[in-house]
Amino acid sequence: MTVNVQPLSKHLENGRYETQPPILQVPIAVTRTGGFIFRPWIKVGDIGLVVYLDHDMDSTVTGGKEAKPLTERNHSTSDAVFIGGIVSGDYSAQGVPDEAHVIAKEDGTIYVAVTDEMVSVRNNDTTADFGVESIDIKTTTVNITADVHVTGEITATKDILAKSSISGAHHTHPIRSSGSTGQPA
Repeated sequence: MTVNVQPLSKHLENGRYETQPPILQVPIAVTRTGGFIFRPWIKVGDIGLVVYLDHDMDSTVTGGKEAKPLTERNHSTSDAVFIGGIVSGDYSAQGVPDEAHVIAKEDGTIYVAVTDEMVSVRNNDTTADFGVESIDIKTTTVNITADVHVTGEITATKDILAKSSISGAHHTHPIRSSGSTGQPA
């Protein structure tokens, strides 16, 4: 990914502050560590930093290892990298957990938060908290499209239905000789 950057800081030119020209096709810094990649998705209006590398970066970036520069250029716009992540003004994320690493929408309606003890996922009115020993899901409906194997108890505050209509609490079984069994105890 590359971005076209319009510097926000004016520069002094002949005693007057002038708007700087845009810097075009600046690669975006992507964090790669421990076999994982964090790729930001930069949009028009996002604010960040442009860092100019000391020397020509072409052979180093292409080869992924130490290399001799292909040219003698220094601090050139050709060797700029955009690093996003500056939040301007007095904005702070709303509705996200404190003391957590968070990826979130600006209004906090959708987020993934990681703490020392839990991973929380929120999508509007649905939340799922993945703790050390439990998963807590708060939503209206959970649809599972896979086999579910349970080694412990299943408890419910309401009836459990099989095939959408067979009551786990109030069903009966027919008896060949006469009538049916009573309801489960």
